[in-house]
Amino acid sequence: MLGTTGLGVDEETAYLDLVRRGAAAPADLCRRLGRPLPDVQRAIDVLLAEGFVHRTPPPGELIVPVPPELAVEQLIRRQEEEFERIRKSAYRLAAEATRQGGVRRTEELIEIVTGESAVALAFDRVQRTARAEMRELVAPPYVATAEVNRTQLDRQVAGVAYRVVYDNSALADAVLAASAVSHVRAGEQARIADMLPTKLAIADRELALLPLDWATPAQDAALLVHACSLLDALVALFETVWNRASPLSVTDSDSLEPEEAMSAEDRHLLSLLVAGLTDDAAGARLGISRRTVARRVQQLMEQTHSRSRLQLGWHARDRGWL
Repeated sequence: MLGTTGLGVDEETAYLDLVRRGAAAPADLCRRLGRPLPDVQRAIDVLLAEGFVHRTPPPGELIVPVPPELAVEQLIRRQEEEFERIRKSAYRLAAEATRQGGVRRTEELIEIVTGESAVALAFDRVQRTARAEMRELVAPPYVATAEVNRTQLDRQVAGVAYRVVYDNSALADAVLAASAVSHVRAGEQARIADMLPTKLAIADRELALLPLDWATPAQDAALLVHACSLLDALVALFETVWNRASPLSVTDSDSLEPEEAMSAEDRHLLSLLVAGLTDDAAGARLGISRRTVARRVQQLMEQTHSRSRLQLGWHARDRGWL
């Protein structure tokens, strides 16, 4: 029953007896189990070390079982901490190997991953490689089976930014839509676009995961692309799609909806500025102040994530607002 916790047969037998029949002195436990005292004492020592029992002070020493749900929870927490230590050690070792190994050989720049579970592990690997940003394109067919990507939430807590573009069919998938809501609430920047060219996941400019046959639901073959010109091209592909996509936001009813496009009034304002009018001249034409013009242009730049008015005009034209 408790074999997967790491307890041996003797320890499990002793613990289950204590849970079912109550605390006991070591000698009484020996009689209940029909085992010699040295064997029972070894089992008690293991149970104490693993947090499954505790002792009462002498005299009248008793071995008292910790409730199973608490004991297992403590064990899981310790194992998670150990796994995290192993993961950090692996990252340090990988960084050391990179420093010592220098530039990858050509044949090492692309890895072929086969098997559905291997592809899933590769996606997890890409996310854990990211130190600053993850970029993702989420296109059909969808294979999500859970409402949250636990690795993503952990990486977001660690400070990794996520920018994700969803295909316009994504919101029709109930599981994926619920997952996206959770991720956006946790800080993901999400956008939506028509007919994404492929699925894609990119960690910084270090590693990318690209399906070999993205139209197959099983997703049992993919490429891991390390830093090279192909990775640069994939980053450029993502940025092109991102700039043309519409931002998504969470509604009061816990659903995702594209943010409103540019209003007719803002479209008129931007067309005047693109035509070369100054803020004062555009404001006079629209009957608003220069300050109002500057404020509305700033809002449009924030909405389109533009860094300049020139970039704002490019985004507006690219999205069909002009």
